[in-house]
Amino acid sequence: MGRLALAVGAVAAILYPIPLQLQGTTYYQTVGFLVLINAMLGLGWNVIGGWAGQFDFGPQVFFGVGAYTAALLFVRLGLDAWLGLPAAVAVAVVVCALLTYPLTRLRGHYFAIATVAIWMIAQPIGATWEFIGGSQGLFIPVKPRASVAASALSLQFSGPTKALGYYYSALALFALTLALMALVERSKLGYYFRAIRDDQEAAEGIGIDSRLYKVLARSITAAVFAAAGVLYAFWALSVFPEQVLELNWSTLPIMATVVGGIGRLWGPVLGAVILIPIAQIMSTTLGTGPLAGRGIDLIVYGLIIVLIAAFRPTGLLSLPWGRWFRRRRPATPAPAP
Repeated sequence: MGRLALAVGAVAAILYPIPLQLQGTTYYQTVGFLVLINAMLGLGWNVIGGWAGQFDFGPQVFFGVGAYTAALLFVRLGLDAWLGLPAAVAVAVVVCALLTYPLTRLRGHYFAIATVAIWMIAQPIGATWEFIGGSQGLFIPVKPRASVAASALSLQFSGPTKALGYYYSALALFALTLALMALVERSKLGYYFRAIRDDQEAAEGIGIDSRLYKVLARSITAAVFAAAGVLYAFWALSVFPEQVLELNWSTLPIMATVVGGIGRLWGPVLGAVILIPIAQIMSTTLGTGPLAGRGIDLIVYGLIIVLIAAFRPTGLLSLPWGRWFRRRRPATPAPAP
């Protein structure tokens, strides 16, 4: 059943934008792009928040680090996005390790407050540092490419293929992230992370260096956020402090992870597939026209999250899906004697 559901989901994700492209509808392709980005971010946050049990409310700092690094390499050195992406991930991991190691002495809400403080410090740095453009930010020019393949290799799409190209680029990065997170979950790293979450003293008693593995967990989160930041920067063709350091780059993936099922591999994916389209539909239907500026879309969206959190605090994946599907199957007749 699991493999069948995975195959169906993969085929649906691949075919999803094709009829929309034929109709010339780009809005829902953009919604799909945002779903994949937030699902990818949720997978990354689930490592530190779900498996390692350390609530990090400032991972958008590494989203910004990745976006700025790749944009600077492209604007100043002409390095294409796919080549700049590993560099952006490496820079984010190094910055994360240097910032996180001192924080590993903190636990619980003290650790969470410290991550928020780092985000608050990053905002004025991004707005005043002239090397990265300060408050004016960076603009990424579109260089003409000879073919669609060249556009895909440089991660620069324009015209009617832009929405389609970035959707499939996001799908490729999401699939890679999901595969890597599945490996981490089943590896020694995953077991160590969960041991620290369940009982840090007991984990240290059997020789697990909790500070080291907390740094590793947050570094994996930083790598995923940096990769997503690169993709978003080239999609938006600009990098601004208030854009890449926006609070939504942490709150939406966290909410998707909690709603889907924190600590579960597919929890962030399910949460993003449900919450992000609802948010986009609410903003376009209830956030415009005579209701514009009243926040009705945010109120309805918040109520949906509150209801899910109240009635299923362990996430939607904790529902007995397997039992329900088994009940719907027709009973097989007993063999004749």
